[in-house]
Amino acid sequence: MSSPGSTATARDWTFVLYPQRRPNERESDAFDHAATLAGGEIGWEEDPSGVRFPCTVRAASAKEAVMWAVERLAGVGVPVSDVRMPLTAAFG
Repeated sequence: MSSPGSTATARDWTFVLYPQRRPNERESDAFDHAATLAGGEIGWEEDPSGVRFPCTVRAASAKEAVMWAVERLAGVGVPVSDVRMPLTAAFG
């Protein structure tokens, strides 16, 4: 796993990222073939209302985990507009 958390205080953070807009075919292909996304920390789910990216990232803090995932999606051309994290994930 290439997540940022390599210290003993790291934990798995679970959250969902929402893109600013539905990724186009080029961005979808980039997501599918990106070496930086090969670790499986960021998924891709579709439903009638759009696309979302469920994430499980090991890091020392929620902020670090979210920023790591946002940077990887930006690297394939998918800007993020929203993040949602269950309270149990943030405070559990």
